Amino acid sequence: MRAKRNIIWTVCCLAICLAGGCSGKIEIPTLPSPQSDEIPAGVPLAADLLFGTWEGGTETGTDNTNHFEQSYRIDFQSVDDGEALFSHWYVDALSATRDSVCNLAYSYTFDGSTLELTPHSSAKSEGAVAIKAVHTGDNRMALYTVKPNITTSLCTLERTSDPQPAITGVNRTMPKAGEKLIFTGRNLQFVDGIFLPTVQGEKEVPDFTSSSRQISFTLPEGDYVPGHIRFRASGAHVSSFSGAMFCTNCVFFHSFSTNGTSAPYTGSEFENTINITQSLFDKIKVVSSDDIPQGHCLTLAQEPVISPDRMLCYFDATPVPWAVDSGLDPGTGMLRFSFGDRINSVIAGSDGLITAKSKCKDVAIEMDIYVYSDGVPCWNTGFISFRLDKDQGKSLNQSWFAQTAPWELDAPMSFEDGWQTFTIPLSAFRITESEAYSTLGGLSSYLIKNRKQSIIKFLNYQLDALHPAQALSSFQFCIADMRLVPYGIPSNVQDND
Repeated sequence: MRAKRNIIWTVCCLAICLAGGCSGKIEIPTLPSPQSDEIPAGVPLAADLLFGTWEGGTETGTDNTNHFEQSYRIDFQSVDDGEALFSHWYVDALSATRDSVCNLAYSYTFDGSTLELTPHSSAKSEGAVAIKAVHTGDNRMALYTVKPNITTSLCTLERTSDPQPAITGVNRTMPKAGEKLIFTGRNLQFVDGIFLPTVQGEKEVPDFTSSSRQISFTLPEGDYVPGHIRFRASGAHVSSFSGAMFCTNCVFFHSFSTNGTSAPYTGSEFENTINITQSLFDKIKVVSSDDIPQGHCLTLAQEPVISPDRMLCYFDATPVPWAVDSGLDPGTGMLRFSFGDRINSVIAGSDGLITAKSKCKDVAIEMDIYVYSDGVPCWNTGFISFRLDKDQGKSLNQSWFAQTAPWELDAPMSFEDGWQTFTIPLSAFRITESEAYSTLGGLSSYLIKNRKQSIIKFLNYQLDALHPAQALSSFQFCIADMRLVPYGIPSNVQDND
């Protein structure tokens, strides 16, 4: 019956059209063009007042069910630097969900009243768009996003604080005496004292070199303990801090030795690595710093390099050619182990720095690395594929995998100053967003209970537009002292003296 009705309906419609009921010309509605918000005229602003922190926000909704709050902050560095950091927070009252994008890097130009902010390539890859900011007087700044066909108002910012120093990165977090430490950040020209954590208390660095974006010094001898390096800015009456340093008690791979045992490798750094059908290592050599073979990339360095005691060398004891991989699972080059057991070893030995209750979002994997590419100490192709559960498939977006590299197309990672620390936040593994795996205890329990193996591979495959792959005639990747450490940098604190 339904089919018969459909036929009748179609015939009726056709009859109406043939009788002139349809003109044969369909009117397509014209959609209105997007309208840009009006941008006011700028009011002059002194460059030294621009330099600092500007904050603002918006609120919409009339009650708790539809209230939506957004906050914005821009930290402007000096006009000479022409750099800014943009942060945005929003919260939905109904679901109590808060999210954020923090410290997206921009460059800016300033004509005395109006700013044009352009996102760096890394920020652009995260969705950042161009921003226009107009000073409207009384230290108030109207903020707009600028897209090809529309300019949209965001909010009004107000200047809230003078510039303060902030540390954003360091080349080594577990250095040895005599090594050069390089800290990056912003407004570092205000730092006038640096203090290291030692058994005896804070030890002041006798000499350092600084600019607005970088501070460097040679690490003196000392009895260092896990902690944060303090950077004092007397003029601003604040102290800034590095991330966690000297966490020797958080190392879970140092010797890379099975101690001559077999599966499950009880008592070794491979304990609980079960169901091995292949070797623990493939195309990897364990090398001692006291016995580095001739031709190893560290012997080719122009200046002597201070090295960790033991290291893993991909893919051999000397550099080898590295072709572009055709897929996401190259058959050679891997380290296989039980990450669940490695988590528990850190929990047991870190003196409370890392615990079973530690939130994964507050913890990171660190390793010291030295990379050699076509005769140059740099990393400029390929990425690490760290897989907490190696049996979860083959995908760049797998939630149990972290696919990451610290270099970019226009910014190779240099090792001219020696080894560098490479950091992988545990939040890079999206599975840690799940409640069951959000703590180290929950994650390690799952991995051990379900007899899961982890694996580290290197892929010379395009990760994204910022990380294209290229073939190398000579490549070597060295890893040492893999560890779990607290992740994050403490906020500045006011100094009373």
